[in-house]
Amino acid sequence: MTKPKGLVKEKITNDIISMIIQGTLNKGDILPSIRSMSSRYNVSRGTILIVYKQLESIGYIQGFERSGYVVIKNGYSAPSPTLQQTGNLTGDVASVPRDFTQQQLERLEQRRSCKLPPHFIKRWASDYNNFSRSISSFEAESLQRFITLSRGMTVEANALLLFSGYQEALTLIALFLQQRQRNVLIVEDPCSPKIRALFAQLNFEIISVPIDHEGLCVDELPSITDATLLCMPTLQYPMATRLSENRKAQLYQWAARNRILIIEDDSYAMLGFGKCLSPPLFLQQDRVSIIYLTQLIELVGSSYNLAILVLPPSLIADFNILNKALSSTYPPVNFYMVEPFLSSSYLMKYLTSLLEERHIKSKLAREICHTQLSILQLNHHDDCGFSCFLAKKCDIPEELVDTIFFPLATLSEQDEKYFLFPHGLLTHAELEKVAATLNTLSACSLS
Repeated sequence: MTKPKGLVKEKITNDIISMIIQGTLNKGDILPSIRSMSSRYNVSRGTILIVYKQLESIGYIQGFERSGYVVIKNGYSAPSPTLQQTGNLTGDVASVPRDFTQQQLERLEQRRSCKLPPHFIKRWASDYNNFSRSISSFEAESLQRFITLSRGMTVEANALLLFSGYQEALTLIALFLQQRQRNVLIVEDPCSPKIRALFAQLNFEIISVPIDHEGLCVDELPSITDATLLCMPTLQYPMATRLSENRKAQLYQWAARNRILIIEDDSYAMLGFGKCLSPPLFLQQDRVSIIYLTQLIELVGSSYNLAILVLPPSLIADFNILNKALSSTYPPVNFYMVEPFLSSSYLMKYLTSLLEERHIKSKLAREICHTQLSILQLNHHDDCGFSCFLAKKCDIPEELVDTIFFPLATLSEQDEKYFLFPHGLLTHAELEKVAATLNTLSACSLS
């Protein structure tokens, strides 16, 4: 039975308002065309136009000539959207301005806000005593176990520091470096804008060194002493390259010769668990001080993400003193929500399924890149959650730009551009849908 037209319009209006209030649609997002929305809801274009005009009259959206309708009102919160929730509302991305790239990528990263099994959260929250535990009561054994499993490193409990997030860990490092008057930071290019912003705010001089297919270009490291290098030797984000063994040796020699402190960021190395990709630099610190930094985001999701620092023996005392001065007595609850999970017998079963899922998605992503895209260069590893490829901008369908393939703005040369493909953030079904979309677009172009 067909619904009355008034009810259909009410449903479409409520759907869009709900997405705005919930944060699925944010200020500046461009709504789909009237034609695509009429197809989605199986109604006339006139019905969609009436809905858009109503939303415009009450101040949720605004129409612009040639650009369509744009959201002009922010919601009350911004939970992570899924592709199924947004449906076709992210389909017409061809007209979205390119400065929305980072915003769209962050939404994708935050989609799976929690990966912890519900029974662990329920069991933890049912014990009120968990909410009154002080930071001194946190046991390091679970983190030691995790680091041993994931990276083959055996570390002492007093060398571990735990943080509620990645930026918090970097902030402590930055303040420590300021105390030592080491205000020069060498970073890889490209590098996270948040890293640059943090150290720039603290008046660090930032020196960029480029990346190529073998990782950090060690030959281009500056002749400078008593500086700090922040690098990702195991897996560099967003270029998906690994530092070759030859360059690792050169890097270590350069650091020892110039008294360089290395921050080894292993955040994107992904979990190996018996399949270590390469030993961390941290294990080689005979003549070089190396701080090891990693995150738990792949394991537990973005809501409960934790960052871990593993300190060299010479820095443990100073870091602990500074950390005590900055840390609250009662840390965020996620500190102790993750602990029983890492200590449980369920962990190994979960890790096994995680690795299998990642391998399946990575294999499909490689197939998409090789068989359905015209690319000039591909950086891809089967045990990683993202890829990077070089392609001509005209060869990448606009429908998938900024939702599946994210252009790296700092690496643009005329008609060629590097694209980030974060396939680990998509489900297997979503990757299959990407493959089907590419097939359809290819068929249409041939016809």
